[in-house]
Amino acid sequence: MTGPRRDVAEMANAQEMNIRRRTLLAAGLTAGGLVTSGLLSPAATAAGGSRLHPAVGSNGFAEAGLPIDRALGNPTEGGGPAAWTDAPQGFAGVAAHGRAGTTGGAGGRLVHASTPDQLRAFAKSPEPLVVILRGELVFPQYEKLTVTANKSFLGSGEGAAVVNAGFKLINVSNVVFRNFTVRDSYIPGDFVGKRPDNDRDGIQMDTCTHVWVDHMYFTRLGDGLVDVRKDCDNVTLSWNVFADHNKALGEGWTQNVVTRITVHHNWIRNTHQRNASLDNTAASHVYNNYLENISSYGMLGRNEALLVVEGNYFRNVRNPLHHQGPGGELVARNNIFDQCSGNTGQERGQAFDPAAAYAYELTPPTAVPALVRAFGGPLGGTDPAAQKVITVALDGTGNFASIRAAVGAIPSNNPGPVTVLIQPGTYHEPSVIWGDRRNVTLAGATGNAADVVLTNSEGVTLLVAADGSTVRDLTVTSDTPQDGNVLQTTGRNVSYANVTVLNGTSG
Repeated sequence: MTGPRRDVAEMANAQEMNIRRRTLLAAGLTAGGLVTSGLLSPAATAAGGSRLHPAVGSNGFAEAGLPIDRALGNPTEGGGPAAWTDAPQGFAGVAAHGRAGTTGGAGGRLVHASTPDQLRAFAKSPEPLVVILRGELVFPQYEKLTVTANKSFLGSGEGAAVVNAGFKLINVSNVVFRNFTVRDSYIPGDFVGKRPDNDRDGIQMDTCTHVWVDHMYFTRLGDGLVDVRKDCDNVTLSWNVFADHNKALGEGWTQNVVTRITVHHNWIRNTHQRNASLDNTAASHVYNNYLENISSYGMLGRNEALLVVEGNYFRNVRNPLHHQGPGGELVARNNIFDQCSGNTGQERGQAFDPAAAYAYELTPPTAVPALVRAFGGPLGGTDPAAQKVITVALDGTGNFASIRAAVGAIPSNNPGPVTVLIQPGTYHEPSVIWGDRRNVTLAGATGNAADVVLTNSEGVTLLVAADGSTVRDLTVTSDTPQDGNVLQTTGRNVSYANVTVLNGTSG
């Protein structure tokens, strides 16, 4: 192999080794441990192994430095899925609506976007395009970019991001999003997303078909992370990370029962609701996802929705699985509920048979957390770096504008103490110090409890679930008086100092 193609292949192999080493260590795994478990074949761990090679062709995967066919089981023995594939698995890969599957801009021109102006122009161009995003594209004012049909948006290597913007797909087909981050369009103080100017989705699709969202990272946005709305069909969400937000994934806004969607191998963490909310779907296949630290509800089927939910791992999720409303059917099998409370999915009806629509392979649910932590999201991973002090401020001067985002920036099982320092203001959000964030101090910055107010419109405003937590110099209240707790403690050895509780109780 000579010329540019050799450079691409060598870059992909070197990058692949570095990425695999880092992601396995971040997940608390070793390559040898995964081989022993059967999740990663020896061939896949070898540098330049036959199952790890850059894509060759017009889809742009090689040019973006993406691996494909990263095997997670020995393919000769029929074990394990591939974390990076050259085509979508699930309903996005099914022939329908005059298309054989989802290819995005493959076959069109390959272009590069390193500025907001370039991305905006390419997204709305009428021609098929493979758009490779380079670096961080920061929009000075929030925009929801219009996307036309036959587009691929691919992050180049590690670190590609779209900041303070999202994507809007209206009545289009054949779009691919892979390997970049969409982040930080949060409106300070509007955690519930009800302001009239807050329609800041990461991706909004209305009446669209054949959309594949893969190895993406969505965090700290204004409204929904991904909204699949108004009679969309043939959608796959795979190997993504959805984090540190209120409403993660919503499907619906229609009375018609037409949508078919596959949601697999995603990592949903530190969110509040819609994980996912599936309304009037003709077929929702939700498998091998890892949901952790969710404070309102996990997966919810609504109305006539048909759901098959299998092989998922729920950890510390309130109301992890439920179906409500008239009609609809739910099949729930082989799911794990670890430290969960509330609804865990009472089966109703037969729903549908996913295997009749497409071939797929289930990961054992016990292996899902480590697997998704290691290989979910864009290249380079999404685990936060350890910090000793994280500041929260509504005026943009802090590290983050919400307490949930600050807690999400603390690594799971953090090695040392962390202080979340909150600047004066009213923070309208349900806040949680999760049980795997130990030795966290949540503190008002001025020492005056009246200066920092935590409030909420539903249930508990502040839940302290982590051992060794400290809360000081702030007020915990509710929008209206209530009989129950607004401050709740489930962790051990939690200390409080100069904390005012209003409009409810503590316990």
